[in-house]
Amino acid sequence: MVVTGLVTACTAAPSASPSAAEPSATTAAVSGLPPGCETIDLRSPTGERIDLTGEWAGTGILAGESESAWLQQIGDCVYGSVVGTFVRDAEVEASLTNLSGHLGSDFRIGFETVIVSQPQIFALGTYSTMVMRIEWDADGRIRLREDREPGEAAGRCIQGYCPNPVIWYRVDEAPPS
Repeated sequence: MVVTGLVTACTAAPSASPSAAEPSATTAAVSGLPPGCETIDLRSPTGERIDLTGEWAGTGILAGESESAWLQQIGDCVYGSVVGTFVRDAEVEASLTNLSGHLGSDFRIGFETVIVSQPQIFALGTYSTMVMRIEWDADGRIRLREDREPGEAAGRCIQGYCPNPVIWYRVDEAPPS
């Protein structure tokens, strides 16, 4: 069985501007955060504190034709795994990709991605980078969108192949299929 992961999102102008506060000067030891992680206070256009922890699903190719991501936000650090399935040679296969990144006050997450499944199913390489942007669609739903346009190259694209940008919605807020 093969396992890999991916993240995508769509673009739409938010109806209101989100707000950001710089990470605080609180040390990781005092705040209980892992080393290298700092507190961060990002707010949605409606003023709600942003926490990316939870299950996300959407389009793109990190993990396959049907993929789900589980994210854990700890301060400005975001960790996750993306599990997906796809059909190859009439057989269903699975993939797994691990993510590790930092969330900035600019609403971007710089992820390092590692495809854990073997053998590799996609021509994306075992290790790559990907930048995701936190956005809100026209209906006010939060989404994560890979910060590039279709056809534009990215850190995870190799050998001339670059899949469409990843777009994820929270599973409990996903738009109708």
